[in-house]
Amino acid sequence: MDPYTRKELAFRAAARAEQVRLKCDVAIASPVDSLLVTEKRKCEVRFMALPSLEGVYSPPPRPVMILGSQRPAGRRAFTCAHELGHHEFMHGTRMEEIDSVRSKRQEDPEEFLADMFAAFLLMSQGSVRRAFKDRNLQPHKVEPMEVFRLACYFGVGYGTLISHLTWTLKLMSQLQREVLLQTQPRELKAEFGGAPQSEVILVDGLWQHRCVDLEIGDTLVLHPGVVVEEGPRLSAQGSMDGQPIFKAVSRGYIRAFHKQDGWAVNIRISSKHYQGLARYRFLDDPEESIQ
Repeated sequence: MDPYTRKELAFRAAARAEQVRLKCDVAIASPVDSLLVTEKRKCEVRFMALPSLEGVYSPPPRPVMILGSQRPAGRRAFTCAHELGHHEFMHGTRMEEIDSVRSKRQEDPEEFLADMFAAFLLMSQGSVRRAFKDRNLQPHKVEPMEVFRLACYFGVGYGTLISHLTWTLKLMSQLQREVLLQTQPRELKAEFGGAPQSEVILVDGLWQHRCVDLEIGDTLVLHPGVVVEEGPRLSAQGSMDGQPIFKAVSRGYIRAFHKQDGWAVNIRISSKHYQGLARYRFLDDPEESIQ
């Protein structure tokens, strides 16, 4: 695919992503819950254990999207936005394989368009610039842990955010990208006691406009001074540099808040590798617990 075509497709993708944000009442500088936006766009979203697939999209008259429940949370969010791109551009039935060669996908105009749509939906230029500005960060000086924290905020993978900053938004040099990618997410997770197969979600005082989503077994790191409601959902795991650490232990809803500054956030917990309709994944199940 020639550079002119790629540029034209990227422009189309960015424009449609902004239209979808507006139609779904998402503020310009806000992060996006891709599953919620997809449901607002009249697509049914389901989770299934699909070891060999990222996701499946079936078009109207009854549009359905199936996401692989065994994939990392950031990957699922991007896949959901990618499949929504196919829906928005009316591309027809799609089946995304985990081991598909990315270089070949990038040469397919429809796949490239869906990828660009997902990137701009989840990490719009306005929301990325605002996130950096609010945290007094500069892309060319940002450290791995700061990138990881921002990836948590946007609900995407560490490498996904770095690539978007480099290749799409042009806010980061290729050299800076290479330096950041020398640090692996598992190393950053380990600093908070997180296991490689589970998620570690870092939440700062600037987290706004969307819930914190966890699965049982995931680790939640809150900023200093934050407390959580009493209940069986989260288990305290100590603290690090004043940041309280919790592990998700049962499905359902809980709230965290800062008593002094009025900040608060809703936390939703689903079972590990949940299967079923996405909108039911956080419903209370008192029999679920961490073994």
